[in-house]
Amino acid sequence: MTPLALEKNLIERIALGDMLRRRSRDAANKTAMVSYSEHGRSTMTYKELNQLSNQLVRGLREQGMVQGDSLALLATNSIEFFAVLFACYKGGFIAIPINFLQAVADIHYNLSKANVKAVVCEPRFAPLTVDGSLTNISIRISIGDSEGLTLAQLAAGQDSHDIDDIIIHDRDTAHIIFSSGTTSKPKGVETSHLSMYMASLSNPLSFGFNKYDSQLAVLPTFHCASLSICIMTLQLGGKLVLLPQFEPLNVARVLEAEQIQSTALLPVMWQALLALPNLKQFDFSQLTAGLYGMAPMPASSMRELKAAFKRCRFHLVSGQSEFTPFSCTFYDDSDTELDEANYWGVPSMITDQAILDEQGNELPPGQQGEICWRGPLVMNRYLDDVEASRKIREHGWHHTGDLGFIDNCGQLVFVDRKKDMIKSGGENVASVKVEQVLLSAPSVVQVAVFGVPHARWSEAVCAAVKIAPGQTFNKADIIQHCKARLAGFEVPKRIVSVETFPVTATGKIQKSTLRSQYEALFDE
Repeated sequence: MTPLALEKNLIERIALGDMLRRRSRDAANKTAMVSYSEHGRSTMTYKELNQLSNQLVRGLREQGMVQGDSLALLATNSIEFFAVLFACYKGGFIAIPINFLQAVADIHYNLSKANVKAVVCEPRFAPLTVDGSLTNISIRISIGDSEGLTLAQLAAGQDSHDIDDIIIHDRDTAHIIFSSGTTSKPKGVETSHLSMYMASLSNPLSFGFNKYDSQLAVLPTFHCASLSICIMTLQLGGKLVLLPQFEPLNVARVLEAEQIQSTALLPVMWQALLALPNLKQFDFSQLTAGLYGMAPMPASSMRELKAAFKRCRFHLVSGQSEFTPFSCTFYDDSDTELDEANYWGVPSMITDQAILDEQGNELPPGQQGEICWRGPLVMNRYLDDVEASRKIREHGWHHTGDLGFIDNCGQLVFVDRKKDMIKSGGENVASVKVEQVLLSAPSVVQVAVFGVPHARWSEAVCAAVKIAPGQTFNKADIIQHCKARLAGFEVPKRIVSVETFPVTATGKIQKSTLRSQYEALFDE
């Protein structure tokens, strides 16, 4: 690189590590993070976080890490997780946040596929990284007490000044997040510094967040959505409060004690908060934005939430690992053409959103096709998968694999995943539409609709439902509820009651597992 090109890159660069350096100067003594764990409450300022990350970069270099090497992180939500993450961003290392809830075989696959050189993990997760085939791992570092090298030892005695000898280009890979792998091996999604940086700026504009706003992160930070929200909070110089796991009473206490202004939870988590018998005793007056996603929220639950969290507006957010969250948002009290539909809303300010047919033509409002996006939030590529990377961006758009349409108010309606559409008796049945109706039944709190083989119908619409505590599973009543709201071919031919659902490590219901489990339901 010539001196002129080097200077240009330094002046114009967009790198995630720069964000922390800037906040360490304009918000130096403000609290960057609060972490709750079994050891109690701990905090760190922006200045301290930046200095620790700088020390970790130098410590990792001493261990043999060079720019472009991959480092895997296995840790719950914690200050240490983000100190290491930003060390990767600053040092030009590729961070690999590992979903430690996966099957061990998938964890080993991820570590091998990403050619991970270093692993940083909590001691309890260390056994998950041990396998004879993982010869690529040469550096192991423990978060907390351990016989080997610890994170504290790695940073000890290192210079805490900013790193000035690393050149990072905006489209360099910042981290790789592996997909859930519900139907095949997980795919490694390469996310750039630019896309994360742009998301950290567009998300506050989309949600109306302000500088120094506080955010509670309960969803695991190995997940792309949680990671985007956390990076956004740090971009704003806000207070990021971290909980290692979801426990309703503890969440309620922290929301009040830390005067949290925004948080993102799954619908089932919001419902668990509503079930707290002493919920009214807490002061949630500072909470103004509640995000949710991955599943629709029953209308009854939404009414209860608005009554319990009086100042809070609830927005449904959508996105993918392949398109840095959030791509689109259905805002509280949006104008819509339809009274009832699974609305995903409008795109972010820097995202184009369109419905395309199989030939790549954009469809007018009301016509169903594939939901597609384009803009700077898109991933770089799938790790070592040229064909999948090419296919997902045909016709100059990112293809989500989801079906939907845009109504006459400009709002996106999600219909179903392509692979989850049910072909029954020559008719297309959207599983999500049936799920919404089932969720409106008084006793149902969680549901999954899927198709299974049927001699007459080709596929039969089936549903697995979880019944609310204290309620009785009455199949006839639920079927009647569906008949009053759905076409005959959409009404489930069979409904089963379950206590739990098979889920991916990120909490998504595995319909493929349900299809396999009940594939012989209609065998004679």
